[in-house]
Amino acid sequence: MNFLVKFLRFMPHGFALAFGRFAGRLLRLILWKKTDRCEARCVSSLGLGITSSRSIIKRSFMNLGMSAAEFIRLPKDISRIDELVDFREGSLDILRSALSRGHGAILMCQHMANWEYAAARLIHEGFPLHAVYTPQRDKTVESVIMSTRQNVSHMAMIDSNTGLREIFRVLKAGEILVIMQDLDARKDGLPSEFLGLPARTHDGIVKLYRKFKCPVIPAEYWRDENDPSKHHIILHEILSDMNDINGRPFGEDINESIRMCNEVIGQRVKERPEQWLWILDRWEYTLGKNI
Repeated sequence: MNFLVKFLRFMPHGFALAFGRFAGRLLRLILWKKTDRCEARCVSSLGLGITSSRSIIKRSFMNLGMSAAEFIRLPKDISRIDELVDFREGSLDILRSALSRGHGAILMCQHMANWEYAAARLIHEGFPLHAVYTPQRDKTVESVIMSTRQNVSHMAMIDSNTGLREIFRVLKAGEILVIMQDLDARKDGLPSEFLGLPARTHDGIVKLYRKFKCPVIPAEYWRDENDPSKHHIILHEILSDMNDINGRPFGEDINESIRMCNEVIGQRVKERPEQWLWILDRWEYTLGKNI
C-alpha cells in the first residue's frame, strides 16, 4: 500500500489516471462473480441488453480505478483542486441560501464519478463538511482514507454507528452534513424501489429533516467525458421544499419522501450509469447474491 501511494504521487497526473483505468479493468476480471452480478443488475434496472450493460460495468470499474488513483494523489493535487473541479452556475447560491435559514443543510450524495474530489472542492470554497461514513473492514485502507480526508481535504468524519450526537450538533450549529444515500440499508432500511427493483433505503435524511428542518440539497457531480481529469458539480434545488406525488410536504409521509430521494438519485444513475459504483450492489439484501 505504501509503495503504491508513493508511486502514484510521483507519477504525472495523466499516467496515474491511465494506471487507475488499468487497475479498474484488472479488478473487474478478478471479481468476475461480482461483475456478472453487476451486469445482471444493470440489465434489470436500466432495461438494457447484456452488451450495453457489460460496457457500462466495464467503464464503471475504470472510473473506480481512476477515482482511487486521484484520491491517493490528492495531497499533491489539492493546491489546484479548483482547476480540476468546477461548479455549474447557481450551485453555490443554492447552498448559501439553504444555510441562511439557520438550520444547517444536508447534501444528499451518491457514489458517482469522484465524490472525494467534489467534497474537496466544496471545502476549498469555504464550506466545512461533516461526512457520515461507514468504517472499512481493512484497517490499513481505512487509515489511508481517513488520513487523506482529515489532513488533506479537511473533511470532518462522523462514524455512522456511533456519531448520532455529533450529527445533531452539526445541524444545530447550522453546518453541512454529507450523506451518501445510495447504500444498501439492509434490514435497518425501509422498503422502497430503486431503479425499479426492490431495495432497502436508509431513512436518516427524512428523520433528520423532520427533527431539524434542515434543507436537503441533491448534489450531482460527474467526470468530464472528453477530459477525464476534469470534474463538474451541480447543486440542485432544495428537495425538502418540494411536495410528494400526493401533494404533501417533504417529510410528512416518510415512505413517499424516501421515494423522492430514490427517484433523484436514480435519475443521476440513468444519466451517467458508467460513473456509478455498481460494485456496491444496491440490491444485495433484497435480491441476494444470486443473479
